[in-house]
Amino acid sequence: MSIVPFKKRAVTPACRDVASAVRAGQRGPAPTGRLIAVGGGKGGTGKSVFAANLAVLGSLRGRHVVLVDGDLGLANLHLLLGIEAEKNLLSLLEPGWSSQPELLREGPAGVWLLPGGSGVERLAGLNRGDLRRLVHRLEPYVQNAELVIIDLSSGISPSTRLFLQAAQEIVVVANPEPSAMLDAYGVIKLVTQQGHTGGMHLVMNRARDLSAAQECGRRMLTTVRQFLGRNLNFLGCIPEDEAVIASVQRRRPLALDRADSPAAAALRMIAQQLIDGVVPSGNTLSTFFMTAKALVAPRRRSTKSSCVL
Repeated sequence: MSIVPFKKRAVTPACRDVASAVRAGQRGPAPTGRLIAVGGGKGGTGKSVFAANLAVLGSLRGRHVVLVDGDLGLANLHLLLGIEAEKNLLSLLEPGWSSQPELLREGPAGVWLLPGGSGVERLAGLNRGDLRRLVHRLEPYVQNAELVIIDLSSGISPSTRLFLQAAQEIVVVANPEPSAMLDAYGVIKLVTQQGHTGGMHLVMNRARDLSAAQECGRRMLTTVRQFLGRNLNFLGCIPEDEAVIASVQRRRPLALDRADSPAAAALRMIAQQLIDGVVPSGNTLSTFFMTAKALVAPRRRSTKSSCVL
């Protein structure tokens, strides 16, 4: 099954093949793009605002972008993008599920959103079987994207742990305050202990004092290298900015609403580094699904041998 209508550009034969596959219920080609997971241990760091604007800036740089709201129980990306979301990822768990192209909603600058659910109890606490269904059924919606960005929930819910462990690229969004820094370190430590060896990036957001925030970022790099034995790429700082609050209230991404603001300028610099300057080798989207499927595969039951020696 393959679903991705993407930007309203000229319709190519490949696009027609995708549409035909959706109607026929056929499986499309393996994913060939790049996937970035955006997380942070503490709520309120601004990771959803960061993810939404990163998606917009990626689209403005010519990428086909799908933004997945992985904050499954308290989703809000549709609000930040000014999108009316009638359906959400809960549809993928329904018994009679079938490919639903309308689940993808087009947003500002040509970004496509897969909405999460807000206040949906089942999405907030998925069991292993639900996670397995979600991973398998999510793949057709993103497999033709050049860039997939997953905005994860705060904390370490089962879905967040799964997506972090499977993602080859992770951006941790933190604030320059002790509790946020501690939680960010906790996330990095958790995924490292689970065997994650992919790219790990840090963004300091909502910085009232840029020099102090940069120092916090440098200390985090040193701490992660010393105690976890891995490298962390510091992408930079985004200043506290009234324009961010105004853009959220207007339900319009800052990168479009106030492109001249200090926070928007910082976001552009970070997006440029992440999208153009720090490009991983290999197919991180395909690797994500391969890894995630293996992590949630049905466990084999061990049976005692009936052989009698």
